[in-house]
Amino acid sequence: MTAASIGIEGALGALERASGATSLRVWMEAHRDELLTALDGRRLNWKALCAWFAEVGLTNAKGEAPSVGCAKLLWNRVGKTLEARRQRHADAAAAAERLAEEKKAAREAAKASRDAEAVEAGTLSQRMQEADRAQSFAKAQRIEVQDAHARAAVQRQERTQQQAARTQQSDVEPSDPSEFITLDLPVLKGVSNRAYLPVDPKLAPVRDGDINRYTGSAWRYGGDLPGYPSKRNYEYEKEWLRDVGLLLRHRHPTNLTMTPEEKFVMRGAKSCIPNLY
Repeated sequence: MTAASIGIEGALGALERASGATSLRVWMEAHRDELLTALDGRRLNWKALCAWFAEVGLTNAKGEAPSVGCAKLLWNRVGKTLEARRQRHADAAAAAERLAEEKKAAREAAKASRDAEAVEAGTLSQRMQEADRAQSFAKAQRIEVQDAHARAAVQRQERTQQQAARTQQSDVEPSDPSEFITLDLPVLKGVSNRAYLPVDPKLAPVRDGDINRYTGSAWRYGGDLPGYPSKRNYEYEKEWLRDVGLLLRHRHPTNLTMTPEEKFVMRGAKSCIPNLY
């Protein structure tokens, strides 16, 4: 037999024999609260109780039947013991509850810290994105300004070339009227007679931005289109747009077959001429 193989049954028996199997104290510890509940505030009859203790064989620490004084003293001691025991249990429960609350508070604090870090990270990410967008916008603005300057330079060069071309055209001697040509155009309802007037083949086509000799203003909706009436035969651009728009639609039922220049003129015609589709 080894120490590890010896159980606790013998130890429990020894303790029970030491305290007495019929110990009054053990009985009081087991039934004191139950007895008080049953009496519901009524006074104890210690004389009757002591007689009953002796009858059932409950004894004090000396193994004797308890007297009234001995029973009262033991009753009070057991009450204090039970109260102290309940207090210890209550303190242990309170400590366990406090520990649980502390753990809960720690978990909530950790979660709040993680949430705050997540919010801070989100805010930082948003600020970085805003900074990137601002940088991209500034770059786009710089590129747009550069493009605008480049377009302005191209336009100045084009105007210079157009002015030079107009100067050259003014030096060209007009053809004899017998040399004028007439375009082979279909006769359509709504197209004015100006569309069918002969034109001087020596004169260059009117370009976008050239000056209208009748009004002194620049032509806005493109230049002359090959095979269509020249703006030279018109005083107002709206009249030219009407005639050319009708002729374009007759030749092209859909814009898909038009050249980019024809599409540009067609858009201008639609914006100026009602019911032109």
